[in-house]
Amino acid sequence: MSGKISMQGVKLSSVGMMLGACALLLAVIHFWAGPFSPTPSLEAVVAAKTVAIRDVVVATLGGKAAPTVPASPWDLDRTLMLLGSVLGAAALVLAVLGFVRNEPARACGGAAALGGAALAFQFVVIAVAAVVLAILVGALLKTLA
Repeated sequence: MSGKISMQGVKLSSVGMMLGACALLLAVIHFWAGPFSPTPSLEAVVAAKTVAIRDVVVATLGGKAAPTVPASPWDLDRTLMLLGSVLGAAALVLAVLGFVRNEPARACGGAAALGGAALAFQFVVIAVAAVVLAILVGALLKTLA
């Protein structure tokens, strides 16, 4: 062994590592520097959710159809989250394809790790936000009752 690192035959895994790295950077930058779109205050969000829950309960108990919720528009934050997820998933797919083509396991593992970390980071952030929102809504409902 001469100690040279050869990149021959590591095409898919290399692209996967680049996509995974971009996805992870995008997720972390979006988390720390975002949100980039204007967002309503926390009080307004909690109040709107509480009123929506009350309306659904009243409509259901009254035998009426529950009001439909309009689809939220696409903004920069939602687009960035989707782009990070797509890049992370693409990195995972390329890691698997590289493994199937007998590319080095280290390169395939790197692509899979970066893509998986980008996806996991976004899911953990969303899960923590959902738990915090549920606690706030519960606390608000408790004070209103």
